[in-house]
Amino acid sequence: MDSLHTKKKIIKVRNLTKKFNEKIILKNINFDLYEGESLAIIGASGSGKSVLLKNIIGLLKPEIGSIKINNVETINLSRSKRENLLLELGITFQHGALFDSLTIWENVIFKIQRIKKLTKIDGQKHALDIIKNLGLGPDILNLYPSEISGGMQKRIAIARAISSDPSILLFDEPTSGLDPVTGSVIDELIVKSVKRLGASAITITHDMASVSRIADKVILIDDQTVSWTGKPNEMLKSNNAKVQQFIKALNPKLFK
Repeated sequence: MDSLHTKKKIIKVRNLTKKFNEKIILKNINFDLYEGESLAIIGASGSGKSVLLKNIIGLLKPEIGSIKINNVETINLSRSKRENLLLELGITFQHGALFDSLTIWENVIFKIQRIKKLTKIDGQKHALDIIKNLGLGPDILNLYPSEISGGMQKRIAIARAISSDPSILLFDEPTSGLDPVTGSVIDELIVKSVKRLGASAITITHDMASVSRIADKVILIDDQTVSWTGKPNEMLKSNNAKVQQFIKALNPKLFK
């Protein structure tokens, strides 16, 4: 047995089905995220990847199924208990979702400020400690999101996600819209953040180069359900037609 699978199950999804009106978006989704594991979820645009993430964090509720985080059933969890559970999660959304009216340092400490009530000086120091690890400096602390580049905004979104040292990290299309060089930098930051925190991570992506860099395991969402699961280096060997569609244009060296 893979030694990883002797570890604790951090997230356990069973028989998840989600509809919008009568349209089925996800059907009978099953997967596990293990302690210390980095999982990539891939699929075509509109396949329901982001919908799945929103179900996991409670922004959406499935019609059927179970979602357990650290062995706690999250479906129908009370608001106060869900808020406590969410403290264990660090989340980045597809377009960064930074608060336009807050400065960079205020964005970075937004979550931890609710826990520790930092002073302005302590808050700025904490934010600087985080962004320095992401290759950014004090000159941007008092800027607003609109005053920095898209690549920087992605880094700040990661900084906000990791600022409270969460045990679970969730990334929704972290390299979307970025050039390949900046995308590889973001991937490196994700890998370093996961290792530094000892966290488990789920990354929603359609970027197969990112998958090769960040993932221990991959699941493919197709036709509303999980159609393939495996390691990145197993994708080239897979006979799954949808998997081949994702990798056929890539340099095989990426998966060696």
